[in-house]
Order: sequence, then C-alpha cells, then structure tokens
Amino acid sequence: MTELLCHLFGDYVFQNQWMADNKVKRWFPAIVHATVYTAMFLTVTQSIVALAIIGSTHAVIDRFRLARYWVEWFKIGIGAPDFLRVWLLIIVDNSFHLAINHAALIL
Repeated sequence: MTELLCHLFGDYVFQNQWMADNKVKRWFPAIVHATVYTAMFLTVTQSIVALAIIGSTHAVIDRFRLARYWVEWFKIGIGAPDFLRVWLLIIVDNSFHLAINHAALIL
C-alpha cells in the first residue's frame, strides 16, 4: 500500500504542469520529474539500487511515452472513444511503473 501511495503522490500530487508538459519533449524535465517521483520512495527504502531502478525507468518510460507504443503494438482500445483511449494509456503507464517499482523494492 505504501508503494502505491508513493507512486500516486510522486506521479500526480507533486508533478507540476511544467513537468507534465515537457517531460515528453526534453530530458531535463523528465529527470526532474523522475527525481521528485523517486524521492517519495525514500519513505519505504534507502536502497540505492532500488531507487536508481525506480528513477531511471520512470524517466525513460515517461520521456518516450512507452505506454503509447504498448497500446499501439497490442492494438488496445481500437475503435474505442478518444476519452477511453486516453484512460487506457494512463492505465498501461501506471501498470508499467507499479510493476517495476514493486520488483525494485523486493530485490
């Protein structure tokens, strides 16, 4: 439960509009966002390896919008209304982050 809260606060509560708008365009905003995001996990681990995995993968997933490629590759939501396709992207993106975070934390 704690790692879910870390994810939610790091990815939504403490992400400002500048980060959200620019993390997919340039590395610097993606790294700033990933650093703020990763800082939330200091409440559950001090493992440098786990924090490095969480932060680096978060930056890469967000910077390149990897969820979009997954959705396109597996043709998820084909024919669905636009609002539903947006939610599918959000769900896939969160699933990636949560799975990686969990794996990093149980190392």
